Amino acid sequence: MTPGIESGPAVPEEAVPEEVAPEAALPVPTEPMSPAPVPARPGTPGPSAGGSVVLAFPPLVESSFGRYFPSSAVLAGFLQSRKVRTHQWDLNEEFALHLLDPGHLAEAGAGRLVGLEGCYPEEMSAVAGRWLARHRDALFDELGRHIFAAESGPAFLLSALAQPYLIDPEAEWLTDPALLRSDRTLVFRSYYASLGLAARLPEDARLLGVSVPMGPQLVPALLLAEAVKRIRPDVRIVLGGPTLSLMNEDDLSRLLDVHRQVDAVVRFDGEAPLLALYRQADSGDWRPTEVAGVSALAAETAETAGTGGTAGTAATATAAATAVHAPPAPGLHPNALPPAAYDPALMARLVGHEMGIVQARGCYWGKCDYCDFVELYDGSPPYRGRSVQSFMAELEHQVSTHGVRRFELITESIPPAFARRFSQAVIDRGLDITWNSFAMVDRRFDAELLQLMVRAGCEYLVIGMETTNTRVLKLVHKSADREENLRFIREAHQAGMKLRINLIPDLPSTTLEEAMESLRDVAELADCVESFTVFPFEATRSSEVGRRPERFGLVVGDEDSGLANQAQYALNHLGNIDPAMTREERTGVHRAFQDFAIGHGSAHMRRTGDEFLDRLPGEEETFRLGVASLDVLPRGDELVVTHVLRRERTVLPAAVARGLAPWLDGKPLTRRDLTDAYGTAGGTAVLRQLVEARMLTAVAATGHPEPALT
Repeated sequence: MTPGIESGPAVPEEAVPEEVAPEAALPVPTEPMSPAPVPARPGTPGPSAGGSVVLAFPPLVESSFGRYFPSSAVLAGFLQSRKVRTHQWDLNEEFALHLLDPGHLAEAGAGRLVGLEGCYPEEMSAVAGRWLARHRDALFDELGRHIFAAESGPAFLLSALAQPYLIDPEAEWLTDPALLRSDRTLVFRSYYASLGLAARLPEDARLLGVSVPMGPQLVPALLLAEAVKRIRPDVRIVLGGPTLSLMNEDDLSRLLDVHRQVDAVVRFDGEAPLLALYRQADSGDWRPTEVAGVSALAAETAETAGTGGTAGTAATATAAATAVHAPPAPGLHPNALPPAAYDPALMARLVGHEMGIVQARGCYWGKCDYCDFVELYDGSPPYRGRSVQSFMAELEHQVSTHGVRRFELITESIPPAFARRFSQAVIDRGLDITWNSFAMVDRRFDAELLQLMVRAGCEYLVIGMETTNTRVLKLVHKSADREENLRFIREAHQAGMKLRINLIPDLPSTTLEEAMESLRDVAELADCVESFTVFPFEATRSSEVGRRPERFGLVVGDEDSGLANQAQYALNHLGNIDPAMTREERTGVHRAFQDFAIGHGSAHMRRTGDEFLDRLPGEEETFRLGVASLDVLPRGDELVVTHVLRRERTVLPAAVARGLAPWLDGKPLTRRDLTDAYGTAGGTAVLRQLVEARMLTAVAATGHPEPALT
C-alpha cells in the first residue's frame, strides 16, 4: 500500500477545493466508457449470454440489520450496465432472522450462546433472548417486514443478541485455517448450512463477489467462501471492500496463501476490477494477477523455481505460489457510475427503507490524521465529488423506480457547496424527500445554509466533532476549533437541524483536564443534540497517526493505555501508549463520556414511553407493572429488572422482590396493596422508586392487561 502524502501545515479553508473539476477532467478508466444503458432490474436477465455474478454481503454488521448496505447495489448497477446478470444476497439480514429462530432465542435467553462457553443469563444478549422470545412480533410489521433498524423501541435488542458472535480477527485467523472449524465459528457454519447454498447458487454463476467493509465480516466471509467452494469449486470467489483495502500486503499474502478458497482480492475501487475478473471467469481464462488493483496467488513454474525443468513440458506444473499485488488503476469517477441497482425483493422486506446514493469517494477535507477513509482509494484522486446534476439524476431515478423517499448520502463528509446546490435543487424541483449525511464542522455551514438544508428535507447530520479542545484539533488537522464547533451546534439547533455527534475523548496527547473540559462544553449544549456516540481513540496502522505515532506523542508498544479495537478491525490496530493520561485516568474519562451519552440517550427514551407513570398515583387509582416492556430475572432473592424501552437496569432487593411477587405477572394493584405488603412508609417508598424507574403504567379503562409497545 502506498503511503499517503505527508501532511504539512494546515491549509487555509479557502484553499480547500470542495469538488474536483467536472467530467472533462475525469481520469481515464481502465474499462472503455461507452454510454451506460439504464440498468436492468436486479436479478433479471440482461442481454448477455454469459454467466452471472452473485454479490454477497456477509454477517456480521449488527448496525446494518434492517438496512440495505449499498455496496452490492452499486456494483450490481455497474455490472448490469455492462450487460452482466447479477444476484444480490444480503446474508447479514438473513443472519438476523437466523438469530430470531425460536430455538436460538430460547437458548440465548437461558444465557447459552452457540459455540460460546459458559452461561450468562444476566448479559444483554440473554435479556434480548428472553424478551424477544415473548415479543418477536414487535420486530415485524403487519406485512412481515423487518423493523430491525428503528431508533427507538426494542430493535436494539437484536443488536444485543448478535454482539457476542462478533469476531474481530487477530493475525492468527489468517495463518491457522483450523480456527475456521473451531466452536467460535459454529454459529456461522450452522447458519450457512441452513441456507441450502447448493440450491440457492444459480447454475450459471461464474463468480461470487463478497463485500467486506467491516472487520467482523472477514471470518464469516472466509467461511462463506469455504462453504461455496465445497459445493461449487468452479465458482471463482473474490473478496473486496475496506477491510481488504486497509490490510497490509503481508497480511493479505498470508490470507491468500492459507485460505485457498479465496481466488482473488480486489483492493480500493471495485467496479472495473470485478468486471475484468468476471470476464476471465466466464471465459475460463483466469489470470487475476494481470488485473489492476487485484491481489491473487501466481503459480511459480518449476523452471522459475529453479528445479531444472524444461519450459513447455510438464515441468511448468505448479511448484509454489506467490501472492501478487497488482497496483491499482484510477477508479471510475462517481459521475460515470450508473444508478445503483437495488433489488426490489431485498427492499420489500424492510420497513422505512433508506436508500444510499454515492455523493463522493474520498473526503473533500482529507487531512484528519487519525482517519483511515482517506486511504481507501489508492490509485485515484484523493477526492472525487459528484456533480449535483448527476446526483439528482440518480435520486430521481430511484424515486421513480422504487418510490423511496428517504435517502442517505454516501460520503465521508458532505461539502458545503454541494449541500447548498443540492438543497436548492430539491426545493426547486419540489421533491418530497428526507435525507441525511455525514458532515464535518466547517464554517461554511452557516445559519443560512443549515436552514436551507432543513427546508430541503435534511433529517439529520452525523458529525465527527471528536472534541472541542482547539490544541488537540489542530494537532490532528481537524478543520474546526472550539469556538467553531460550539457555534455550529447552536446554529444547527436554531435551524431545526438534528445532530448526531461522534466524540473521541482521548485523541492523541489529550490530557485529563482537556478531556473533561470538552465534556463540559458538549454537556452545556446537550439539549441542542439528538444523540452522542463515544469512541475510545484507536491508532490504526493505515492512518497518518499509525505511520508516524511519535509526531502525536504516542509510544509504540504491545500494551495499550486505553481501550483497543473499538474500530472492530484488530489487524489494523497499532499497539501504543499515550503518556498524556494514565490508564486509570483514561478509563475514568471513557466512563464519564459514556455515562453522559447514555444518560442523554436515556432522557430521549423516557419521552418515548408516555404510558408510564411519572407521578405518584392517587389512593384509589389502579396501576400495574408494565411487564410488556420489562425483563424480570430472579437472582437469588433479588430481581434484576431491565426496562426494554428505556434501556436501563434496576436491581430490586429481596424485601422489595418478595412484596411484589403477586403482581409480577401484570395484575392491577393499588397503593393499599403496597401498604399491606410493606407498611405505610415502606409502601410509599417502594411506589416512589417504581415510578422513578418508569416501571408502572395506569390500567386503561378498557381493561387491556398490557400497554402497547412502540
